[in-house]
Amino acid sequence: MNPFDFFAVMERYHSFQNPTSEAKLDLVMEYCGIRNGMRILDVGSGKGWLLRRLARRFDVRITGLEISHIFADEARRLIVEENLQDRITIVEGPAQTFRAEAESFDIVTCIGASFALGDKGSGLSNYENALDWMRRYARQGGSIVIGEVFANVHPLPDSLPRNRDYDVPLLWTLVEKMRQRDLYLRGLVESSLDDWNHYHSLHWQAAIDWALENPKSDEVAQLLDPARQRLEIEADGRLINWAVLVARNGLPHRELKCLG
Repeated sequence: MNPFDFFAVMERYHSFQNPTSEAKLDLVMEYCGIRNGMRILDVGSGKGWLLRRLARRFDVRITGLEISHIFADEARRLIVEENLQDRITIVEGPAQTFRAEAESFDIVTCIGASFALGDKGSGLSNYENALDWMRRYARQGGSIVIGEVFANVHPLPDSLPRNRDYDVPLLWTLVEKMRQRDLYLRGLVESSLDDWNHYHSLHWQAAIDWALENPKSDEVAQLLDPARQRLEIEADGRLINWAVLVARNGLPHRELKCLG
């Protein structure tokens, strides 16, 4: 099963596809200081839950980038159902092929999708590449919002199953990478163990239901892989956590002098 089909199955019951809550996502948006008239760019918009929530509350123009045609189609369906077509546009395809004028958005978000902006040839992490890409499109004084995993303990135990292909830095390292790019942290929201358990419980339910619907499929073993579930139970929310960081893009020179 390719990654797009895999996540379409595993996230069939998710409204938003991250280990967090509605209240915490609302807090993230509060930290952004969203106002009517703003332009927002969202990378990895999934089924469009956050986009639709914002468009219902504010007179904003939102562009969502989503590579999965399954999630993009679902987002468009829900946008039409809620009559939000005049406020939200879904662009289907790889995020890195998107083109717009530099500094043309007030807020640029990438909540749990930094892999979509990765560049293996750059020598940088997906997170760093995502920050660089997002800064190109965020206006000076605007906000960048990124969701990323981080390690609660470092280094991670050698006994932990190694079946994920990303680095897990410390939280302060994520903040330092921002500051190196003239991005200044103004809001931080971390996941709880309950957030992770709810996130994965929906995965496990979806996998079991798919297996019952397709009992003869060779892909059942992939969906019910015990090694992945062990990693989710032993690591996520305990050794590894996830946070959404909200940063201001640049500071006026007079303020920078005060920072030394």
